Amino acid sequence: MKISELKAVPDLAYAKGVSAPFCGVVQDALVVAGGANFPDKPLLEGGQKRVYADIWVKAPGFWKSWKRAGHLPDSTAYGATFQLGDALVLAGGNAAGQTTDKVYELRISYGRAVLRTLPQLPVPLEQAGWTRDGNRLFLAGGTSGPAGSAAVYTCIADDYRWTHLLDLPEPLVQPVAFAAENMLYVWGGFNPVTLEVSDRGWCINLDEAFSGAGTWREAPSVPDGGSFVGAAGATLPDCRLVVVGGVNREIFARALHNTPEDRISYLSQKPSDYRFRQAVYLFDPATEEWNLVGSAPPCALAGPGLAVRKAYDIYVVGGELKPGVRSPKIFELKW
Repeated sequence: MKISELKAVPDLAYAKGVSAPFCGVVQDALVVAGGANFPDKPLLEGGQKRVYADIWVKAPGFWKSWKRAGHLPDSTAYGATFQLGDALVLAGGNAAGQTTDKVYELRISYGRAVLRTLPQLPVPLEQAGWTRDGNRLFLAGGTSGPAGSAAVYTCIADDYRWTHLLDLPEPLVQPVAFAAENMLYVWGGFNPVTLEVSDRGWCINLDEAFSGAGTWREAPSVPDGGSFVGAAGATLPDCRLVVVGGVNREIFARALHNTPEDRISYLSQKPSDYRFRQAVYLFDPATEEWNLVGSAPPCALAGPGLAVRKAYDIYVVGGELKPGVRSPKIFELKW
């Protein structure tokens, strides 16, 4: 695996980096929109989170530098990005402090963002897992309230009318989802009711799921006994899944049980003390096996944007270095 660093977004607000942006590739151009950070003071010092609406585009063609292409209708982070050829579909997220059900199609025309409002989600939803299989889109888990969500929603591209397909075995916030070979997989995440941080994988046959007779079975668990909370996943052109980053399962599980008195000591540690995952894994649905692509400190991130430009050419955008501290760096991974 080779890692090269690209130019950061040239904007004062983004200078401290963002996490959980919308991120994808449109017509060979990298698109980064929205995201959240603490621009004025760190979280440890009582800083307030800010969420953005900017849409930034970087193309390898006639203009190679970053260009502000427009703005989202609302400042949004923690939503889902579906990469559909010459368009992105941006679904849900947290907009101006509220979980949203809004869905938009984003296209780029002569360096400018063109947005179209699509049918809304059945419920407001953020921090869900997302994936697509052909023209079928899926959202799994996430949160639409304090208890989280176990629902799986689906729609067909070009129609975009979302329906409830079935429920996961438990509510999962920040899982990684993947659809291929007529199967739907969901890994990791945490249960906001029991506060368990999962290393399990689940899968279901989609024909059976759509018939109403499907049953979830266990899939190969998260590699090395970790979790994919905070990780980013994307489907490669060869129909394998790549997963980058994520929190340390044990450390994050302890943090979920922190008392207010624990807050200062927890947030005061060095980034390396949180042991975010720096491994990059591939999942092959043909063999149902995980394979380690590489491991590098720049990939130790939680909540990065992840986009696929072509086979084995991956963009990793921003993310957390530690709770409340973002990275402005953008990397390109190749192998």
